[in-house]
Amino acid sequence: MNRFRFGLKSAYGQLILLVFLPIVVLALVGGYLVFSEVRRAVLSEQDVLAQAALLRYETAAEPLLSQIGQDVDSQLALFDSELANKVLTYGIQNRQDVGALSGVLEGVNSMRTQRVQRLAIIKYDGSVLHAMGVQASAPWGEFDVNAPHVLRLDTGYGTAYGNPLTVNGERYWLMVEMDNEPLAITYYHVVLALSITGLITILLLLLILNIYSKRWIAPIYEMRLYLQRLDADNLSTPVKVRADGEFSLLQRDFLRAIRRLEGSFNELKNHAEETERDLQQAFDEMEMQNISIRNSRDAAVSTSQAKSAFLANISHELRTPLNSIDGFINLLARKEGLTSEQNLYVQTIKKSSAHLLALVNDVLDFSKIEAGKLVLDRHEFDLYATIYDVVDMLSPAGLEKHLRLAVLFYNDVPTNVVGDSLRVKQILTNLVGNAIKFTDTGGVVVRVSLSDRRDDYLHIAVEDTGKGVSEADKAQLFKSFSQGDLSVTRRYGGTGLGLVISKQLTVMMGGEIGFFDNNSENIAQTGATFWFEMPIGQAHNSDVAILPPAIRANILVWINHAPALQVLKASLAGTGAQITEAIGLADLLEQLDDEHEFDWVIVDNFGQDAAQDDIGAILRQIRLRYQGRLAAYGYQVGVDGSLLERYHASALYEPMDKRQLYDLLSNHKTDKPTRQQRFTGARVLAVDDHLPNLLVLEAFLGELGVEVVTAGSGFDAIEIMTKTVTGTSAPIDLIFMDVQMPRMSGLEASIQIRKIEQAHLATPVPIIALTAHGLSDEKDRLVASGLNDYVGKPIGHMQLVQTLERWLHHGDEEVNTTQALTQEAELMQIATNSNEPIKDNNVIPPKSQGVLADIDWQDALNRAANKADLAEKLLTMIIENAENEKQELERAWAERNRSELAQLAHRMVGASRYAGVPRLRQMAEIFETNCRADIHAVNASHFVSMRPSYRALIDALDSLGAIDLKVYLSGQTVDETRMNWKM
Repeated sequence: MNRFRFGLKSAYGQLILLVFLPIVVLALVGGYLVFSEVRRAVLSEQDVLAQAALLRYETAAEPLLSQIGQDVDSQLALFDSELANKVLTYGIQNRQDVGALSGVLEGVNSMRTQRVQRLAIIKYDGSVLHAMGVQASAPWGEFDVNAPHVLRLDTGYGTAYGNPLTVNGERYWLMVEMDNEPLAITYYHVVLALSITGLITILLLLLILNIYSKRWIAPIYEMRLYLQRLDADNLSTPVKVRADGEFSLLQRDFLRAIRRLEGSFNELKNHAEETERDLQQAFDEMEMQNISIRNSRDAAVSTSQAKSAFLANISHELRTPLNSIDGFINLLARKEGLTSEQNLYVQTIKKSSAHLLALVNDVLDFSKIEAGKLVLDRHEFDLYATIYDVVDMLSPAGLEKHLRLAVLFYNDVPTNVVGDSLRVKQILTNLVGNAIKFTDTGGVVVRVSLSDRRDDYLHIAVEDTGKGVSEADKAQLFKSFSQGDLSVTRRYGGTGLGLVISKQLTVMMGGEIGFFDNNSENIAQTGATFWFEMPIGQAHNSDVAILPPAIRANILVWINHAPALQVLKASLAGTGAQITEAIGLADLLEQLDDEHEFDWVIVDNFGQDAAQDDIGAILRQIRLRYQGRLAAYGYQVGVDGSLLERYHASALYEPMDKRQLYDLLSNHKTDKPTRQQRFTGARVLAVDDHLPNLLVLEAFLGELGVEVVTAGSGFDAIEIMTKTVTGTSAPIDLIFMDVQMPRMSGLEASIQIRKIEQAHLATPVPIIALTAHGLSDEKDRLVASGLNDYVGKPIGHMQLVQTLERWLHHGDEEVNTTQALTQEAELMQIATNSNEPIKDNNVIPPKSQGVLADIDWQDALNRAANKADLAEKLLTMIIENAENEKQELERAWAERNRSELAQLAHRMVGASRYAGVPRLRQMAEIFETNCRADIHAVNASHFVSMRPSYRALIDALDSLGAIDLKVYLSGQTVDETRMNWKM
């Protein structure tokens, strides 16, 4: 209900509702009762008059009806309006009873005076025998002829009454019709009287309401209006209300309250002004503090940037020798003809360099986590292989300390899950590495199971037999640059960031990490257990367990490590294999002497008697008694391959891997596809403004069976992709795009290619950025521009294969090969953000005389994958372009175009990284760094400071351009001993 001034809640409304309306209702009820009573009295009066008339006419009509007789009945049809005269004549002639008829006529003439309008005699069958009066011929209406009498019959002209008459045995009705006009007049009189009475009553009520409103309601509304107009400026205005009595007292008290309110308001106003002055002063002081805080923040940001720059530089310097080691060891690993011992050493070096790189990257990851720039990746990966890769990578450290390693991978854990495999490896590497580092005797067991507390969570625990965790050490764990014991830190080394990074990564993945002391939890007397839980997504190929093959063999086992023996038994359960355990060497030889039919004998290469017994002597003793299939269980880096070949024994590597165990016992070998088979049929567009870079990329991709289409600029790339999208050229599966190119950069070209694809509703082709720069946030900027991934120069073979596998989707039929390559690449990047670009750190150290060589042929061969013709072609192109590069540098120097100078130097850096020109490479890097230090500063002083590096680069170009490559190569001999591993 809408609110209005005279609503039901207002004083007027309540007065009308509670006083006026009840009185009006009572008046209406009283008027109705009076009217009803008058009507009843008038009708009763009419009934009395009608009965009196009927009685009077009945006494006159009966003699007349008895005198008429039967002759009148035969002539009823001839009666008309003069019936009375005819009846009179008939009576005179036959009865001579003039007196009787005269009485009848006198009764008829006197009807009007009795309110009777008409009179009628009606026969029993309803026909009118005789009628007289007003509207005598009008119908009388229908009534019950058998009724005792007729009362208040509405005829349309009046109200009829009737009594029955019986004359000479026949029944007649005597009817009279009463006039209603006197009744209506009486009604009008009553209504008029009631109306006048009601009007007088309403006038009196209104007068009373007016007096009441002036006395009580009007002062209330005047005070309301006063309050509505009241504000801080007119508190002293008096209240003008015409009132007396109680309202006068109320007005006086109200004015006093207003005066007190005015005083309080003035006091509050003075206090507010004083507070405002204090606040203004405080704001001024806060502004000064904010300025100081901003200055401090700017200084902190500058310090953080300097720290980031330092970390980037130090990572570059640390990664340089590691990348060199990795590059040479990969080249060596790709060569055929290596012996098992040589291959073992190569794999050991690879794993050690990966572990060293992980230590370096701990510091970088910690910095990126603090800056909030570390981004997790989600992809499907093999959890089983991931766990074993980490433990296998750390096995040399376990062998060095004579520790045993085992992995208990429970059967209900899915092998394929969705998550960030690189970060899982990083966390597990830190935990297992710490367990090995702080354990002197015993071993380390990794348990992989599903979480008991939360669904779809993985629980990984690393249990060791070290000294455990004391109460004092617990407070230092998971803190930056700290370890449980400072003395241990000096003894074992380490960055002290492993657990901190692991905790932060676990939290980022939505999990948690913790630890407990084995002794306090009554698990073991020594050691500690570190665990972490993480959510795992459901993979498309989510096999719950590795299905074992049917192995029906009798196996004799001597392994002095209970967890490893537990894994072996669990792996062979349900395969049909019969396992016989030997408790020692003597028991083993005794079992063999008993001439049992054993299909396999597995001995521990790391047995409890390893310090006393020679493994060669043990194998010799076994072969004297047993000529069947024999396997030695131990670390890959600790197994003597020549010794196994001598005694025709196989190797079963520690930690026990059920996949290797199944392959060993079932003699199953998988033929790996060749490199050309993996990517045959793929078509890749390589875009680079420098031809040597295109040649190197074309050579690497050609080894993998990839068809390469080259483009020398962004415009050429757009033209090629336009033809591809419109269908006039063969489709392109992948694009390698150089980011920094003249006229049109790789970013601009990528944006145009994406627009062309959108205009033709074509499926976007993956674009991989290829550049020599390595910035921490480079990938975000490139992805925002339409590129899909980032690869740094120079791109390595494994990195190239991994990139092709990721974006060409050729891994369905070569799953094992792809996983092996991906895992091998990830081992080299453990603890490194998967989104971080790979920097080029191939800085050639200076020679003994302090001057780098213009050409290093061995370095050129290494960078050209040991292809002499490709290395010579790259060197030739650089030498031929040296003069042009020099002229462009001199022109840009004369124009003081610092941006173009940086671009030219960057182009030379990219070109030199694929050729053996160490002096040009170093000078170009130094000059590019100087140009980009303050790229917008073009005054003379800045160019003076840059002149030494500029002259050094010009001299390097002059020296390189003066070389005759054919003469230089004629004096070079390739030392084959440097290309092959010599024992």
